Parts: sequence; C-alpha cells; structure tokens
Amino acid sequence: MRKPAKGLAAVVGTAVAAVGVVVTVGSPAAHAETVTYNVHCTPPSVGGGPFDFAAQVDLSVSPSKPAYAVGDQVTVTWSWKAAADNPSGVTVNADSVQPFGTVNVSGAQGGTVAVSGPKKNASTPSGRPLWLSDMTGTLTIAKPGALHLSPGSYKNVASMLGTWETPCNATGTPGVSTTLQVDGSVQPATLGVTRTEVRPGSAPFQLVGANWPAGGAAPTVELCAADGTACAASRITSAGVGVDAGGNLAGRASVPPTTSEGDYKVRVSSGTTAVAVPLKVRNNAPAWAEPVAYDVSCKQATNGSVFPWKPRVVLELTPEKPYYSVGDVVNVTWRWKDYPRNPQMPGVILLKDTVTPSGVVKLSGAQTGNVTVNGPKKNPSAGAPPAVVQVSDMTGTFTVTANGAIDVSPGDYALKLIAQTTPCTVSGTPGVSSTAQVGLPVPPAPTLAAASSPVKAGETVALSGVNWPAVGAGTVAVQLCAADGGACDGTAFSANTLSVGPDGALGGNATLAPTAPQGARLVKVTIGSGPGAGTATAPLTVEPPAPNLRKVELTPDHGPLGTVVTVRGTGYTPNTAISIAGVDKDLQPTFDLAFLDSGPDGTFVGQLTVTKAQTDQIAAAEGVDQNKAAAAKFTVEGGGNTDGEVLPGHLGFKRTGASDKLVELSPVTIDGRPQTMNGALNQVVVQDFRGGTLGWELTGRIGDFVSDTQGTTGTLPGAALYWTPNCAVVNPDSPSPVLTGVPGAVDGSRLCGMPAQTTPGLPSGGEFSADAGLALHVPGFPLAGTYTATLTLTLI
Repeated sequence: MRKPAKGLAAVVGTAVAAVGVVVTVGSPAAHAETVTYNVHCTPPSVGGGPFDFAAQVDLSVSPSKPAYAVGDQVTVTWSWKAAADNPSGVTVNADSVQPFGTVNVSGAQGGTVAVSGPKKNASTPSGRPLWLSDMTGTLTIAKPGALHLSPGSYKNVASMLGTWETPCNATGTPGVSTTLQVDGSVQPATLGVTRTEVRPGSAPFQLVGANWPAGGAAPTVELCAADGTACAASRITSAGVGVDAGGNLAGRASVPPTTSEGDYKVRVSSGTTAVAVPLKVRNNAPAWAEPVAYDVSCKQATNGSVFPWKPRVVLELTPEKPYYSVGDVVNVTWRWKDYPRNPQMPGVILLKDTVTPSGVVKLSGAQTGNVTVNGPKKNPSAGAPPAVVQVSDMTGTFTVTANGAIDVSPGDYALKLIAQTTPCTVSGTPGVSSTAQVGLPVPPAPTLAAASSPVKAGETVALSGVNWPAVGAGTVAVQLCAADGGACDGTAFSANTLSVGPDGALGGNATLAPTAPQGARLVKVTIGSGPGAGTATAPLTVEPPAPNLRKVELTPDHGPLGTVVTVRGTGYTPNTAISIAGVDKDLQPTFDLAFLDSGPDGTFVGQLTVTKAQTDQIAAAEGVDQNKAAAAKFTVEGGGNTDGEVLPGHLGFKRTGASDKLVELSPVTIDGRPQTMNGALNQVVVQDFRGGTLGWELTGRIGDFVSDTQGTTGTLPGAALYWTPNCAVVNPDSPSPVLTGVPGAVDGSRLCGMPAQTTPGLPSGGEFSADAGLALHVPGFPLAGTYTATLTLTLI
C-alpha cells in the first residue's frame, strides 16, 4: 500500500466554505468643501463703487448618500463662510436683502441650479460685514457617474425705499465644493459621422456624439489607420468641435486633398475619453456639396438678346445624414460660388435689392424630379453688363420617396428684375453636387454552427460563426432553447469561452450543465442589446449524461474490526490514481484509507483494513472526484476488540468573530487610474482532531467578479485578487506547527498548512487561526456597480 498522494486525502477530509464577496465601486457620502473664489460686485449708484471680494462658499446636498440614482432629486444648500462689507454709506435694514445665485453642475451631467434665500439679515452699518441668508435650490439627477457642484455668480436684491440689485460675477473658474456619485450603467461616449465615405478634399462632414465629459478642454480630432493606430491631428482638418453642458459633441472635419484612398478611422479624444469610428476615403465617393460649374444660355428680358454664362454653384442638403429614410423631408440650399451675370440691359447699372432669383434643382438616380428653389430680393448694386450680381442664395425642399442613391444637380435659373425676368437655360448636363443615400445598408446576419451534435449533458460543444458584432459589443450569452426557439434557459450552460475577433468571427466552447434538458434543442448565442445586437441559433441534440459504469466488489463484505477487505473495481479510467476509503452511514469519512492506480483496462484490486466501528460502506474514487466514484456496503460484526478505543475527531474549520462577512473589501471611485480595493479575509480556526499523522492544507480558489447593472455585465478577473496569509497556533497543546502561505494571487494558492508528523509514535494535529489581508487590483475604467465573486476555501 502506498503512502497517500498529496491532494488525494480530499476524498475523505475536504471542508468547503463558499462565500460571496461584494465589491462596490462607489464612494463615501458627498462632503462639502469650502471654495474660495473671486467675484466682482457692482452695487447700484447709491450703494458705493464696484469692488472685488474673495467669496467663500460651501455647497451641501440633502439627503446625503454614498450613491444616488438617476431620477433622484436633491436639495442644494449654498452656505456662506465669508461676508462682504456693506459698501453703501447707510445702514442696511434688518431682513431687507434677498440673495440669488447659480450653482454650476459639471462632470457626468452639465447645467446649472438656481438657488435663492429668504430676506433674513441683521441690521448692518456701513463698512460692516453683511451676512446674507443661505440659499437653496433643487437638482434632478439625470445621468450616472460623478456630478461636480461649484458655486457661481450671485446677486443681492435690497428692498429699501425701492429695489436695488448688486450683481457679483465670478471672474475665474470656481473650484468644486461637492461631488455626487450616481449609480447606474454609465453610458459610454458615442461618436458618429454624417458621411462614412468621403472624397479627399471634399466638403467637411459633421461629427456628432453623446455622453462626453462636459466642461473640459476642446476635444482633439485625429485621423488613424484602419486598425486604430498611427493617429495624427495633422492628417485631418477640424473646426468648431466642442461639447455642450449636456455632454453632446458636435463639430466638423474634413480630410485634405492629398489623402490617399483607403480605410481609416476618425478618433476624437477628450481627457481620458476617446472613441474612433470608421471612415472610407474614396476618389469616387458620393458627392457632397461639391461645386459644379455648368453652361447656361440666358435670354435678356428687355431686348430678347441671348448671352452665354457659366455659373458655379453648390447644393447643400440638410439635415445632414449618412443615410436618409423614405418620408424624410430634405432641405436643399443653392449657394452661388460664381455669381450670375447682371440681367440688366447693356450699359445700365443695376440698383441695390432689385433682383429676385429662382431656380430648379434636378433629382436623378433612385428618385427623379425637379425641386423649385427661391431666394429673397437682396443684392448689392452692380455695374453694367457683363458685370456679375451677387444675388441671394436659394432654398427648397423635397420628400424622399425611394431607397437608393439620389443625385442632386443644378438646373435652370431665372433672375427677375422688378417686373421683367431673364431665364437661363441649361446647356448640356450639369454635374452632381450632392448625393443622398436613402436606406440603411442591411448587414449580413450572424451565423452559428455547433461542431458536434448530439452531445451529452455535462460535455463541451465547440461553437463558431461569422458576421458577429465586433469585440466590445457586449457579453456573449449562451442559452439552450426548445426546438421551436422558446423556453430559452441560460443556466443550461455552466460556462463558455466564446469571443469575437476583429473580423466578426465567433469561436469558443460552451459547456452544458449535467442537468441540461435533453432531446432536440436549439443553442442560442446573443451578443449585445438593442439595434446593434447579434443573435443566431443552431440545432443541438442533447443526450443523457454518460452513465457511471464504475463498480466495486468487496471480499468479504462483512466482518469484525481488523478485517482486511479486498476491493475490486471495474469501469474506471485506465491508468489513473484511485483512492479507497471507508465511510459511515452519513457518507462521512472514517479515515481508513488506501491508494493505488487502475490498470490499462480500467480495473484495480486493492485492500483496505477496516478499523472503525462506524464503517457503513467502502468507496473508491478517481483521484478526489466524488462524481467519479462507486461504493459497496460493508457490515461491521462483533468480535473485534474495541475496549478502550480512542475514536478520531474531525478535520474542519469554523468562523470566529462578530462580523457576518467572511470577506470585506473597501469600495473605490473611478478616476481613470488603476486602483486597489483593500480588505481582509476574516479569521477562521482550523481544528485537526483526527489523531493521525497526516498533514493538511487550507487553499483558496476564486472565480471572476461579476456585476450586472441595468442588463450590462461587467467583470473583474479573480486572478487580480491577492492575499497576504497570516496563520498562528491558537491551542498551546497543539502537537504540530502551522505553515503560512506565500503572499500572492489567491486562486489555487495555500493560505495555511500543517506538516505531516514524521516522528514515530507521535500524532499530528491542533487548532490554528487563519486569516489574510486582501487586495483586488481594479483597472482605470471598470463598469461601475456591485461586483460579486465566490471564494472557496478547501481544507485537504
């Protein structure tokens, strides 16, 4: 008989404690800080001259909570910590001055809060500090994240023989007094372009976005390679790009004429927020507000003479969209780049504001027709022909009636001079100035295939597919559904390793739970939610779990204590470690043990000496896996010598202390930098009362931390949880020392241990405390929420 292999003793001596670890990404309740900032005050003419004042203000909120929710209403209180002197030459009457102010909101939510206070002040002589009442206002929280409150400008309204106002305007940027943490799914910044395919040097396209940091520096716009690298602001021209108080981004950008054809990305960044979207640069990209020069023949109204002209115009479409829909109303603006000729008779000077332009815009392609455009009677005076006249631009509208590409070109126009009209008719075919793309391109649907079917419950199936949303679209969810697609159940899969590559290819494995429903089914994979989500199904037949063919036979199957039992096993995995153990009627180990290996045919023959009166069965398992075991009944009969027997006690551990949590970690507040959640594994006491010579190990295993906030699942890897073990002997009569684990990652490592006894005639055992300091490393930008993982302590 071999000595027990390390780790196999778990078949008879394993104690597992599963605990939930709650990790909160948040902050303590908001705390007001005093802000000192400069204001410039302008009293009324009877109240003295203008003066500067170093205002000192606290902004507090009620109710005060560590975290708020979207939709919460809070009361903001402006408290004065300093008072300006009464600048007038008279005494200000008691309860005659009412203050009004503005609180600035920035961060996740922009805007202002109006605050005011009652008329409540002491009678204040000239030159003495005039203390005003505190002011309050109401803020409705609209967005999750960090909301910063700062004091702004204010004014005092005095009622003394009339109404007198003293405005005090902030001359700088006041600091933040209070920050509110708002729970919820923090919406990521978005970025869109109004044209996804542009020509080099073409008209600027619009940049639009939401959920950007408000109140920061102007965003930076860059053009990058298709993979998001090699970004440079010098490769793109931007103008007016900014973020408003609501976090909405807007501006324009264009690529220089020297830009080569190819696939690129436009990247916009502001502080630590950056988003990139694809942009195609093509020489034959659809036209957009391209200048078109074309020939016309004009007939002079007064004498009938004909003259040629070559105007140059741009046709702009608004609202500017990458794709229009049938039913949309589109505005067309005809802008002159080279103006028409003076329609007046030869030698006659044109007077100011006498010419009214009108024209026709041609639609071709998916939709045909004419659009009438008109302009107001507004022009400067012009010299005698052939001088040009700067007539007004013209506008018109059309309704989209068909999907496809609609080309927009300039057509005929006319110039009406007082009551006479000079028509100008197109010669030839003018070029296209703009193209409206109607109807979203339909992306190919995601596909899904199961590599093997049927598959047994508890086994793993490989899944693959194409056309899936790119990495980052969302958590990959796997469900098992009925054959008709209904009754989908995510718990039918115990785990999956599915991921999507940059090319949209899905790959990985999904493991069926042993209890997964059997028969003809559908496996359903879903990524993301909303319009950008991807989902597909594939047929999968689930068969019953593989039967347990393991079997043991005992010879004899009864006898007194001291009986040597021959144990024969069949149906085991060939050439694997086997542990044989006695167990009582409650399937608890009796600590009669034997170890051996199975043969190439999956059989084995071993022996076990029964020494414990409580023995009810003899079991044999592959390694320490109780799911791969079999047992047979053994009956203990009289005849053995049990007089004076010292029965073994248990091996286990128990909690100590008053805390109801085995693990506690401190929260952190997202600030764009990696942080550490510190905490502790609260103390447990290991008791080894077996009275043998074996040692033990107490090890930890941790899964990933998972947060489910408003349907979005965030994860923090369990491998990022580290501990610093602390172990001690707590019973002075303990015959064994304790071994302390090495600081490092928790998963799979030793917390504490006890060595086996090697001195003949002496037992091992004792009582020992075990605890640890914990540290969870958090990246700079996790999803906010409450994260939960399961820490399993195993005593072997």
